[in-house]
Amino acid sequence: MSVMHALAVRLARTSYGRKASESKADLSVFKEPPSVRLVIGLVLLAISFTIGWPAVGATGIAALYLKNPLIFLIGGPIAYLISHLVWTLSMFLIGRDNIMYMNVLIKYFTRVIIEKYASDRLGSQGANKSSEGAIGSPSKKSIDKEYPPRSPTPPTS
Repeated sequence: MSVMHALAVRLARTSYGRKASESKADLSVFKEPPSVRLVIGLVLLAISFTIGWPAVGATGIAALYLKNPLIFLIGGPIAYLISHLVWTLSMFLIGRDNIMYMNVLIKYFTRVIIEKYASDRLGSQGANKSSEGAIGSPSKKSIDKEYPPRSPTPPTS
């Protein structure tokens, strides 16, 4: 059994996996253009990552080249602070409402993984059926078993 197959079977057993399969999660949300606020937030997020540690490194190189350690001691933290402020602004602009895009992507990829890699295991039962023996519901055998098993009781005569 491959790793992807095992992951797909495990996902199909979860309630999230069943909901993703039942709802036929798709990417129709992405047909509409994103808001300007989201685009600006994502651009600022990319900028914050590109100016963060590279700017700190650049202050270190400048301090070595100019033989002035204060450039690094003062400039490094200031560059990192600016990067962090840009990141904070980007998170504010992206906002809580735009997390829906990530939820849609995760639900879609969960459904695709289940359908692609667990379809042979699910067979005719499907990932979204909750009948006895289907993936995600306990079978009668597993309910009847108890753990740890009791030791047999001696017969009384």
